Amino acid sequence: FSYQETFSVLCQSNFFSGITFRCKVYLAWIFAIPLVVIALLSYCLVKAQNAPYFCPDNWIGFQDKCYYFSKEEKNWNSSKDSCLSENADLVLISTPEEMQFLKRYKCTSDHWIHPGSQTKPWTERSTLNHWLTTKENEVCPYLNEDGIATARCYTERKWICKKKIR
Repeated sequence: FSYQETFSVLCQSNFFSGITFRCKVYLAWIFAIPLVVIALLSYCLVKAQNAPYFCPDNWIGFQDKCYYFSKEEKNWNSSKDSCLSENADLVLISTPEEMQFLKRYKCTSDHWIHPGSQTKPWTERSTLNHWLTTKENEVCPYLNEDGIATARCYTERKWICKKKIR
C-alpha cells in the first residue's frame, strides 16, 4: 500500500464517513508539513553558508584575516605552538598595509612573528626563510616599534598569531 492508497482507504472507511473534506485537509497537512520543514531547513543551510564570518573573541580582523595579540610572553617556539593550538600561525607580514596595522595594534611591546616576514622594503622581496626551523640558540624575528628585528629564540616576548577568517 502506498500513502495515497492508505489514506484513500481511511477516507472511505466508516470512521471517516461523511467527512471527506476533513480527509482532504488531513492529507494536505500530512504532505505539506514535511515540505515546509524541508524548505525551512534548506533556507537555513543556505543562509548559514552565506553568513558573514567573524573573528573569534579576543582576535582582531583586518582585511580577510584574524590576528591575535598575546598578553603573556613565551619563547619563540612556545609562541608558535600557541598559535598552532588556535589553528593559526605566527603572523607572516606580507604587505606594507599589514605592517602598519600590526604596528598600530601591538603598542610598545615586542612580538614574535613568522620568519618569512619581509625585512626590507617590499619591492626587494627579501625574506628570512632560513629561519623557518629554529633551535633554542638561533635567532628569531620579532616586530618592534622600528620594524623587524631578531633575538635569541629562547627570549620571552609576546607574539602575534594570524589565521584566515572562517
